Amino acid sequence: MNRFTSSIRLLAAAATMTTMLTGIALAQDLTIRIASVNAPTSESWKGVMATAGRVTERTEGRVKFEGFPSGQLGTTTDSIEQASQGLPVMTFTSASFLSRFGVPELSIVEGPFIVSGTAEAETLAFSDLMKGYYDRLAETAGIRVVAINWFDGPRHMIGSAGYPSPEDLKGVRMRVPPVETWLKTFQPLGVVATTVEAAEVYSALSQGVVTAAESPLTGLRASKWPEVAKEITLTGHFNLFTGWVMSEAAFQQMSEADRGILLEEFRKGGQALTEVSANLEAEIRAEFEASGVTFHEADIDAYRKATASFYTSFPNWPAGLYDQVRAAATAN
Repeated sequence: MNRFTSSIRLLAAAATMTTMLTGIALAQDLTIRIASVNAPTSESWKGVMATAGRVTERTEGRVKFEGFPSGQLGTTTDSIEQASQGLPVMTFTSASFLSRFGVPELSIVEGPFIVSGTAEAETLAFSDLMKGYYDRLAETAGIRVVAINWFDGPRHMIGSAGYPSPEDLKGVRMRVPPVETWLKTFQPLGVVATTVEAAEVYSALSQGVVTAAESPLTGLRASKWPEVAKEITLTGHFNLFTGWVMSEAAFQQMSEADRGILLEEFRKGGQALTEVSANLEAEIRAEFEASGVTFHEADIDAYRKATASFYTSFPNWPAGLYDQVRAAATAN
């Protein structure tokens, strides 16, 4: 257990004890601060604001929200730390990021090509297997998964050149978040993994600090990266399990009925984002091409083979985990 995880566990225990001692099993009105590093123009941000409004309406004002996009409350790590301390913070994150907090199995769902599409991803996100991981996360780190089915489309490569073959990425300075799943996916491709915060990628691409990055098409439009990088390769390497998590202590402040409303509306919000993102892809591609962006098709089989080492590179995964995940994703 690393020092950071130990601190999170201590904070989570303290938050839980505080909850017990103050007797907040009695429902309280709650104002939740929604934090995201994404821009207010992103589909995920527009979606969460609409979802928050529905929750407030259905709870008759007992659950309210304040929005802080573009990293106004700090990095994703900052927001998760605040939530683990019991503060009423909700933040946008991914399963692989959450795997740091005592549930390493969560990282597998964001492995390269782990699901065939969003239908399998939706099934997996709400499977009994994943719900067990969410409960462990709440117990271990004081973080409650609200919904992690906010799929904004498969992720593709953008850069100063096309990368139709994995060999084309060797030596490329690529923006890769310092998350184990990303690193273990891209390092076998020979990239020079470079850490850049999401809000700084535009300037990093324009200044040549990095020459490649990756994102779904909706994210590329919101971030405006195609203004400074004109080549997109359709790899579809990840379909990230992104969504919203919050303080477990704050979650327990709500009545059971209000918690149910929150979970229901955020699941619907994720489904709506998935549909919007899929519908926008053709429109965005046409828009980008009209602005001078060139699209490249990728050799998906070659990329799949080049990243296969991902699934044998996590010694802390239990035996048979890949088969369990595939079974959960394809269950009827």
